[in-house]
Amino acid sequence: MPRTLPRLLAACLALAALTACGGGGLGGPWPFPVVDETAVALHELVNDARASGRSCGTRGWFDAAAPLALEPRLTRAAQLHSEDMHDAGAMSHTGSDGSTFTQRIDRQGYAYATAGENVARGYPTPEAVMAGWLGSDGHCANLMHGGFTDLGAGESGAYWTLVFARPR
Repeated sequence: MPRTLPRLLAACLALAALTACGGGGLGGPWPFPVVDETAVALHELVNDARASGRSCGTRGWFDAAAPLALEPRLTRAAQLHSEDMHDAGAMSHTGSDGSTFTQRIDRQGYAYATAGENVARGYPTPEAVMAGWLGSDGHCANLMHGGFTDLGAGESGAYWTLVFARPR
C-alpha cells in the first residue's frame, strides 16, 4: 500500500471524529487537536522501525516489537511540548514551566503504567529525525521498548517530540 494512503486515511478519520464531536481547536468541545500529517508520518516510521529487530548500541539487541497505536492525548502532550521548546528556543525534557514528561502526560488525562519521551531539534523531516533517534542508543531503546503500546508525536519549527506509554 502506498505510504500516502494510510496518512490520508488517518487524516480523514481524525477529521471525521472531530466533526462528529462538534468541535474543533483547543477550546471546543472536542478536547484533542486533529492528528496532523507529521504525527501520522512519525507514527508510521516508528512502527516501521519496530517491525524488525535491531541493535541499540550500548543498550543491546531489541527484538521486533508490536506496532504502537497513535494516541490523541499523547499526541497533544508531544505537540504542546514541541511548541514549548520552539517558543523557548531550547531542547529539553523539562518544559519551560519546569514540567516533566510524565506531568505533561498526566495533564492530558492519560493514566500510564510506563512512559518515555524522545526529543530532538534541527532535523528537517520526519525521516531525518527518525534516523537521528535510531542512531542514539537511548532514543533507539525507547523506540524499540516492547512495553509501550501507545505513541504521541509532535513537531514545531524543527523541534520534535515522541511520547511513548502503556496505559494502566
